[in-house]
Amino acid sequence: MFFNSKQKDLEIAKLKERIIELEESKEKEDLLFDEINQVLLKFEKGFYGIYVKNNSSNDNLNKVRDNLNKALENNTNLADRGIQTLIEYGNANFEHTVDIGKLSGKMGSMILGIRALGSSISELLALLDMTSTDLHSEMVQLSDAANTLSSASNQQAASLEETAAAIEEVTSTVINTSDNSNKMSNLSKEVNLSVKKGEELANNTFSSMENINNEVSLIEEATSIIDQIAFQTNILSLNAAVEAATAGEAGKGFAVVAQEVRNLASRSADAAKEITAIVHKAKERAKEGKNIAKEMIEGYNGLNESISKQLDIIEEVSNASTEQKKAIEQINDAITQLDQTTQQNAAAAAQINSQSNHIELLSKKLVDVVDKTTYVKDAREQVKDIDLMFTLNRLKLDHINFKDTNYKELDSKTIWKVKTEKECNLGKWIIAQEQLGNKFTKTENWEHLKKVHFNVHNNVQSIIEDNANNNIHRMLDTSLEIDKAISDVFWTIQKTKRENN
Repeated sequence: MFFNSKQKDLEIAKLKERIIELEESKEKEDLLFDEINQVLLKFEKGFYGIYVKNNSSNDNLNKVRDNLNKALENNTNLADRGIQTLIEYGNANFEHTVDIGKLSGKMGSMILGIRALGSSISELLALLDMTSTDLHSEMVQLSDAANTLSSASNQQAASLEETAAAIEEVTSTVINTSDNSNKMSNLSKEVNLSVKKGEELANNTFSSMENINNEVSLIEEATSIIDQIAFQTNILSLNAAVEAATAGEAGKGFAVVAQEVRNLASRSADAAKEITAIVHKAKERAKEGKNIAKEMIEGYNGLNESISKQLDIIEEVSNASTEQKKAIEQINDAITQLDQTTQQNAAAAAQINSQSNHIELLSKKLVDVVDKTTYVKDAREQVKDIDLMFTLNRLKLDHINFKDTNYKELDSKTIWKVKTEKECNLGKWIIAQEQLGNKFTKTENWEHLKKVHFNVHNNVQSIIEDNANNNIHRMLDTSLEIDKAISDVFWTIQKTKRENN
């Protein structure tokens, strides 16, 4: 009985001890659970680097704690990498090397995405660097050209103003010349009329001289008759004197008469000779006058022809002056319009000069901005083909989406078929480039690209199958291989851009 009582007390003591142990274990578990809850709440709000430190007597619970701490540590490390990378990018250091070791899951996608962002920014900076340098160089030349253009435009405008003034003077001179030509034409017409009148008078003079010559000839004939009569009278008076002398005293009176008749005949002969001499001279003068009148007529004819030619020339000059006047007036109008246009061009040139100087400053700022950044220098070889650059950047990022889209469905624990490496956009592009026979498809890098691209699709399919079959460890190992394969896809694509040059 006593033994039973003692044994019973012992059992009770053990039971109490066990109860105390259980209570202590429960307290530790409660503390552990509370700490896990606190850590998870902090982790939910973005507090990383905080771990569960309490222990419990429950090995499974401790294993959960250890796995949780490993997950927290891994995510903290990944977050630290991302933060450090973003800080470097924020400091314009896009040459910063991103650690891609042990990447997996969403955080792995984020790190790969951040690195892809840096790579894309490096390419953009490289493109901006080369473009801004060329742009600045071109803008310096453009600015110099704009300065020269502005100066030349101003000089041209000033010269054109002087030209316009000179043209106005020429226009005035041409107008005066045209007016003078018209006046000369009118005077020449009047001279022509006077010449014709003089020619007519010369013709009349010639006719008068002809008439005088004819009349003088008649006088000369009459004088000749008178001379002949005087000669006959003289002979007859001589005969009468002889007869009177023969008659003696009776013929004295007749002799006196005969003597008077002879004297008269002699005087008539002398007068006839004088008249003949005068008529001869008059005839010579008339002949000379006739010759002079004839020469005048010929001179007037020549003068008339010259004046007619001169009139034709003056008419041509007058017409030409009129046309020249119209042409000069048109030139004057054109010069005026050109002057206005040149003034506008000078104003535009001044504006271009101002804008080019401003753009030059902007391009210089752009060069200075790029100079303050650091980027991967290989990117300069990756941006030679801009279309290819943007195409491949889009295609490589598609595989982060490909991985994450399929990972979202893992909770279903089912198996589905993912796109093969030939069915995605990158795969289709690879096939198209090989069909085109591009030179970068003949390299070792291209074969490596196809290999790692295949690994991405094949391993995502393996993840889905291992997840459905609860092959967790193999699934986790494969997830690391997927992110490494995606990273390799990125780098081989970058090298493909360089090999395209």
